[in-house]
Amino acid sequence: MDERKRGPVQTIEEMFAQYPDEWIFFEVVEEDKYEQPTKGTLLVHHPERDEFDKMVMQHDVRHGAIRYTGPIVPLEYQRIPLPWWMITGPWSELNTAAS
Repeated sequence: MDERKRGPVQTIEEMFAQYPDEWIFFEVVEEDKYEQPTKGTLLVHHPERDEFDKMVMQHDVRHGAIRYTGPIVPLEYQRIPLPWWMITGPWSELNTAAS
């Protein structure tokens, strides 16, 4: 076990709010019923993935998790309209028949 000084236990939401648009690595201390982390102790945060990875490799934890706190898809690509065939394709009829 890595014996470095640990920070306070925080919720995942608190970590996301504190470090927007950064990679975070934390030791998981609590999970929900679906085994998704809900609370943890932040160990590393950095906006650049390469530097982040180097820092993470220096830690030895039993149960850790990595998350990116920003949008996965860049903002300029989030507003691209769907092509007509994705909206009117044969699978759209299957979705309406199932409901």
